[in-house]
Amino acid sequence: MAVLDNFSGFEFEDLMEDVFRNLGYENVRQAAKTADEGRDILMEEVVDGTRRAIVVECKHTGTVGRPVVQKLHSAIATFDFDGPKRGMVVTTGRFTSPAYEYADRLEQNGDPYPIELIDGTELREIADEIGLDLYNGRIEILCDETLRPYDPAATVDAPVREAFRDIENMAASDLPEPHSQVTFRPVVSITAETNAVFETSVGVIHQINERTRFVVHAERGYPGSR
Repeated sequence: MAVLDNFSGFEFEDLMEDVFRNLGYENVRQAAKTADEGRDILMEEVVDGTRRAIVVECKHTGTVGRPVVQKLHSAIATFDFDGPKRGMVVTTGRFTSPAYEYADRLEQNGDPYPIELIDGTELREIADEIGLDLYNGRIEILCDETLRPYDPAATVDAPVREAFRDIENMAASDLPEPHSQVTFRPVVSITAETNAVFETSVGVIHQINERTRFVVHAERGYPGSR
């Protein structure tokens, strides 16, 4: 089990190196730390008898924008490999819309250096395939299942007793008297996403890729003013 929040950027690269090896990629190695040119991990794959190089950029951050993908595209083009090449950006967070649009355009235009984007959700799914449990310290999974809705015709603790009976090698008599309590509190979650690029005739001068989230908890009572 690995807590992504506790990783440094270099430790995340070490982790991804192990992940790619377990996925069956060949010749997996890290690029020199002192000469980062937009590539962190180098590896190879064989598709239809043809060996292809893959240049990987690892980003242990909340949001990855288009400039990172563009930088990787240049790194792939200059990478010395006698054969086809492609790229991959892996992040523990998420990609902005411009980042996805840039990668999609490369694929649609038949660019010789396509780039695959893997966000935090996909990364966890990939880790599950190889038996590695990755999670973010800010997120806690309490249960994979929920009890069925309460049936007014039965007792309140009926769902608990039913779930308890399904446990193997456990006598039903060992179940203590269940205590159930439910508190409903209205909650509103608001997410604001800003993706803006300020350009002049000479190019990009400033770019904003931000995601702000806040949660409002309501209390019992009537609207009022202060």
